[in-house]
Amino acid sequence: MSTSQEIKPEIMEGILKHIKPLGGLGSAELLEIAPGHARIKIEITEDALNLYGNLHGGFLFSLCDMVSGMAAYAYEFANVTQQASINFLRAFQTGTVYVEGNAIHKGRRTVVIQVGATTEDGRQIVSATVTMFLVAPLPLT
Repeated sequence: MSTSQEIKPEIMEGILKHIKPLGGLGSAELLEIAPGHARIKIEITEDALNLYGNLHGGFLFSLCDMVSGMAAYAYEFANVTQQASINFLRAFQTGTVYVEGNAIHKGRRTVVIQVGATTEDGRQIVSATVTMFLVAPLPLT
């Protein structure tokens, strides 16, 4: 490891705590799907929390990206994320989260998906906008 200046040992210890595995993405359950729409439910457990005890922002970002990809895939197109913007509105620890994405624009090569993540009691914790690039129509048999 290389540093341009000396880092105090106690600071380095805190920095290294940021490196931790995140788990639980695979436990998402698909609730609704239609062209331009997807909704999932996921139980957030402690293995998805950051070092401060809150749901990790990268985990939330991954959920928004996953939902956007599913909503675009339902148009029968292979797709990849072209651009994404996310606003974290409030902290969340463990429990049930619902993530829903809805297309607000579909063009020939892109789909813009508005995504929201809410708690079981309806409080919104994330708002995101994700642009999916439509790579190619899916081969259908």
